[in-house]
Amino acid sequence: MSFTTTAAQPMDEPLGPPTSAGLRRIPKGQRITGKDAALFTAAVIKAYKTKSIRSICEETGRSYGAIHRLLTTNGVTMLSRGYQHTTSASSADTS
Repeated sequence: MSFTTTAAQPMDEPLGPPTSAGLRRIPKGQRITGKDAALFTAAVIKAYKTKSIRSICEETGRSYGAIHRLLTTNGVTMLSRGYQHTTSASSADTS
């Protein structure tokens, strides 16, 4: 008996190109491990300082639950619901 994979992309294919925030889009169903997982985790944690989980999900192609789990398992303090992220550009506009 032989098994075939019907995944859209092979597991050894590299991650997509980085976005402006340094995040990479990951094809649906593809697992990331090792160095790629460490780099992806660091980029998501950095992006969460200025972006919402939902916007990170849109950029990376990962689910809300996956991003939330990644943040909480890495000890990131979650922001309260409805928290508005501030950027340095918006604080510069007020002066």
